[in-house]
Amino acid sequence: MSELTEEQIADGELRNAAYHEAAHKMVYERFGAAGDAVVWRNESGNPEERAWRGQLRPRTCPEEMRAIALASGFSFPDLPANWKALVGVAGLVAEEILYDGTDDAGVIADALHQRIWDGEASASDLAMMGITDIESYDLSDELVEEATRILCEEWQAVQQEAEYLIEFATK
Repeated sequence: MSELTEEQIADGELRNAAYHEAAHKMVYERFGAAGDAVVWRNESGNPEERAWRGQLRPRTCPEEMRAIALASGFSFPDLPANWKALVGVAGLVAEEILYDGTDDAGVIADALHQRIWDGEASASDLAMMGITDIESYDLSDELVEEATRILCEEWQAVQQEAEYLIEFATK
């Protein structure tokens, strides 16, 4: 069994972070908002932390964009009640699609339950998903299934955004 070098691990973490943030962005924009996905090298020096960090930086909010459109006489589709949770879970779903190459929502849901239980989800992702207590949380399979469907529909855009993030981060 060959061991990965620190550089190989960091490259994998960059790819995961880029796809994670690109997925947040694509789902967020699907609901009529705008935001910027960013990734950057973690300079903390702590070997226990991931080598790359990322973030979705919202520029507009779906609820505000809908209100403005309606007030201006434009039609705007209703936002699903779970839009925030879909945005929150999208990054983890994208990582699983990338890692396993699967679009099986059941497999992805099982993996996400384990990752969340193991403390591998960020506080901001958990907050968007409405998870406040790791000991007794409910991540519905239906939410994961819907996020998986959306990401599979948008996968080409997710890939393009992620590759852009990787290129920009490594310049």
